[in-house]
Amino acid sequence: MTGPRPADGTQGGRPRDPGRPEGPGRVTPATLARLARTRAAPGDAALLLDGLHSGRLLLLKSLLTRLERLPAVPGPARARFEEHWQLLEHAEAHHPGRVAGTLDYPSVGTWLAHTLAAPDGETLALRLGHFGAVAATAALRAGADFALDLPAPGGRLALPGIGLLRTTDSPVRLTAHGPAARLAPPGGHGGALLLRAAGRVTGHGPGWQGLLRLAGGPVRLDDLDPYRAPPGGAGRYALPAAPRTAGGPWARHWRAALALLRAADPERATEVTALLRCLVPLAPAGRPGTKASATYRVAPGAVLTTPRNSPWELAEVLVHETQHGKLAVLHDLVPLHAPPPHGRPALHRVAWRPDPRPVGGVLQGAYAHLALADLRARAALLPGLAPTARREARTRRDSCLRQVARAVDILLESAELTPEGREFVIAMERHLAGLTRPGGPDVTIGTASPVGDVR
Repeated sequence: MTGPRPADGTQGGRPRDPGRPEGPGRVTPATLARLARTRAAPGDAALLLDGLHSGRLLLLKSLLTRLERLPAVPGPARARFEEHWQLLEHAEAHHPGRVAGTLDYPSVGTWLAHTLAAPDGETLALRLGHFGAVAATAALRAGADFALDLPAPGGRLALPGIGLLRTTDSPVRLTAHGPAARLAPPGGHGGALLLRAAGRVTGHGPGWQGLLRLAGGPVRLDDLDPYRAPPGGAGRYALPAAPRTAGGPWARHWRAALALLRAADPERATEVTALLRCLVPLAPAGRPGTKASATYRVAPGAVLTTPRNSPWELAEVLVHETQHGKLAVLHDLVPLHAPPPHGRPALHRVAWRPDPRPVGGVLQGAYAHLALADLRARAALLPGLAPTARREARTRRDSCLRQVARAVDILLESAELTPEGREFVIAMERHLAGLTRPGGPDVTIGTASPVGDVR
C-alpha cells in the first residue's frame, strides 16, 4: 500500500503541505523558556501546530503499517480503504494545506486512536469505514472533483469539521463538481446540497446539519461528530458528549469569553483562536451542576466542557485547556518526563485533585494553573473593574499561585523529569516568581480545581 505522492512525483509516506516545513521545527532552549511562561509567541504557535500535524501523520502511518499485515481486515474493506486513500492523494494534489487541516481536526485524532485500538477483522473494518468521510472532507475542502459511495453507520455520515447527514440510506453517494456537491442515495436524485468556497463548506437540504462557526476565528461548536468525545465519555465521571441543542447560548458565551480575554490579555485571546479548532459541549449525565472540562492527547485543539455559569468561567476553561493541548504536543516533540528505569512511577498529592497524580499529571496541572494565575493577575488590573470583581480576581490568582508553587517543588524533586523537562520547570518557576506572590495559608490538598478539570 502506498502513501500520498509528493508534488515532485516521488513516492511519499504522508500528505505533504508545502506551506509548512517537512518536519516540526527544532525546540530550542529559548523556545522551551518562552513556552514555560504559558504565553506562546506566534512562531511558537506555528511550531506547535507543525508538531500536532506530525503526530497525526504518525498515527496515520501506524494505521497504514497495520493494514499492510494480512489479514488485518477482509479484502473488500482493504479495497475501499485504498480507494479512499487514492482520493486523499487526489485532494493533496489540489491543495495540500487543506488536506493537512482536515487530518489535523481533533475528531480525526480520536477516530484514529479508536480504530488503532480495534481488534483485527470485522471490528477494525467497520471503524475503518470512517476514513472515507475523512478523505471526502479533505477533497471537498481542497476543491477536487470526485464521486464516492460512503457508509452511513447508524444512519449518520459525519464530515469532520463540516457537519453531519442523517439518512435512512447507506451507503450515501457524494458527488462533487465545481463549487457544489450533493449527498444522495446511490443512483438517486435530490438529497442535501453542499457549497464550497475557499476551503469552507456549507450545506442545506434533507437530513443535513452543519457545524456552527464561532465568532472571532476558525473555531466550531462541534455537537455532531460521533468522534468528538472519547467513546467511553470524558473524565472521571465518563461524561458523554451533549446531543445537539440550540447553539445560541454557547455562541453568546464564546463571544463574551473571547471579549473578556481580549480585554484582559490580548495575546492569550490570539493563542486560543490560533490553537483551538472546536468547542465540544458535554452533558452532565445525571449529575446536575457538575462542572468538568477536558483535553485529550490524541485530539489537541478540542476543548470539551460542560455548560458554564458565566463568560469568565468559560474564558478560564479555554485558557486552562489550551495549556493542556500545548503541553501534550510539546511533550511529543521533546519528552519532558520519562518513567524511572526501575520500579513504578511515583504518585503525588496535588491541590487541584483528590487523587494522587503521576509526574505527567502534576506537570500538566501546574502548567495550566500557572496560565490561570497569569490571566487572573492581568484581569485584576483591568480599568473600571468593580472592587468586588478585582478582589475575586486577586483571590483566585493567589489560590493558583499557591497550587503551582507546591507542584513546582514536587516536580523539581522528581527524578522523572528529562533534562529538557527540568529546564522547562525551572523556567516555569521563574515566571511564577515574577507574578505577585500571595500571603495566607497553603491551599488544602485535594480540593477541586476552580475550572473543574477532569484531565
